[in-house]
Amino acid sequence: MSSPSPNPSEIRQRTARLINYEDGLWDLLLGAVFMLLAIYPITRARLGPTWNLALFIGLMMVALAVQMAVRRAFAVPRLGYAKALRTPKLKVLLIVTVVLVAMTFGLVILTLLDAGWPAMLVPSAGPAWLRMFLVDIVVMLAMAGLFSALGYIFGVARLYFYGWLIGGANLASAIVYDGAPEGFNLPLGLAALLVLGVGCSLLIRFRRNYPLLSQDR
Repeated sequence: MSSPSPNPSEIRQRTARLINYEDGLWDLLLGAVFMLLAIYPITRARLGPTWNLALFIGLMMVALAVQMAVRRAFAVPRLGYAKALRTPKLKVLLIVTVVLVAMTFGLVILTLLDAGWPAMLVPSAGPAWLRMFLVDIVVMLAMAGLFSALGYIFGVARLYFYGWLIGGANLASAIVYDGAPEGFNLPLGLAALLVLGVGCSLLIRFRRNYPLLSQDR
């Protein structure tokens, strides 16, 4: 008895997963961005908030451009070009994801720019620890929600872990460095190193599983 063939939505999901997440380049980009966030306090102390934010955005754009160039030179010759169709459900999920990305990175960057501004949004009632770290807890939950949405859309299980890893690292940073001098953000740096390690291992596996016919024999 033959096994049932996958439905069109499963095919689209597998195609999108293969194109975007199989080669590890997305993981490397993510790890690079959060490593930049880990050193953000150091560069902010030396450059000031405005120039540091400009540097951060510029480096993010460079990292994105490098990722796209490497994918075009490395992955496309192995996989070819493919464009997945977007169903109405997928479009809604993508819109929600974009909104979550903007909100999450906005909260993270604003917190790094001025650690005191969240106090204005926190209610005066409630436990002191909750009032102190409420915004960081919200950021952690937003990160978990963001990466869970991505994991659901593309069927990539490790993205669920990334959400809690990075969100938890951000919360740990707030607890460990509360009131401390600006320096390297170790929890975010360790999380970024873990994501970079996963990306490197996926890139090596991708090269082995999808060799170039003319060069990689």
